[in-house]
Amino acid sequence: MITDSLEPLLREAAEIAVELRRGLLVEQKKDSSLVTNVDRAIEQFLKPRLLEMTPGAGFYGEEYGHSAGTEAGYWVVDPVDGTSNFAFGQPLWGITAAFLRNGVIESGAIFLPELGEMYLASRGGGAYLNGERLADIPGGAIAETELLGNTDSQIHFLGQTPGKMRHIGSFVVESAFVATQRYRALMTGTIRLYDCAAGILLCREAGAEVRYLTGEVFDESRHMGVEPCDPFYMGPRESNFPFGELK
Repeated sequence: MITDSLEPLLREAAEIAVELRRGLLVEQKKDSSLVTNVDRAIEQFLKPRLLEMTPGAGFYGEEYGHSAGTEAGYWVVDPVDGTSNFAFGQPLWGITAAFLRNGVIESGAIFLPELGEMYLASRGGGAYLNGERLADIPGGAIAETELLGNTDSQIHFLGQTPGKMRHIGSFVVESAFVATQRYRALMTGTIRLYDCAAGILLCREAGAEVRYLTGEVFDESRHMGVEPCDPFYMGPRESNFPFGELK
């Protein structure tokens, strides 16, 4: 099973990342985000091994570009999600990979090395943290005292959403926090499928709903190119999130 193969692969990638961090080289991209030699090395490590699992599949990694999905499938990979956190010695970063077939996320993994948390999910097979199946996310309202994640620091919606807003700077960490209910819910700004696919599957399998901020159900098949996903919500079903009302 693809999901089972992802755990040892991401653990090995994390060992490489931690070792290479001793000689960290940091650059700034055109969009002002950071990239390091570690991001590049981990993607180069993961790509051939993932494609060996699924010969002929497409591949989209953050650092080395996009090749379209095929009948054999489509890999999306973020070698270090939360690069700025990683570069400045914070523990809130992770490695993520997800596999899609026919425009649907089938398998995904997130590893948060410094938190010691390995998340695995397969479509219809549940969501797991360190080998233990996650409990279903309870439906219902987001209380004013509960935490609502926001992956884009430029988007605030102050006073328009329930909960207490937080911004960590790593989608994989924030989606894991939804799956474990450290966050009650999460909403995104600009994000690409390689950032979010594994987290979406993880949260779906833990009982969350995933919807665009308009209220439409999220459809990953719309986002298999290089353009960012439309902003979306992940969180409890039947919540009081104000879909379609945010300004």
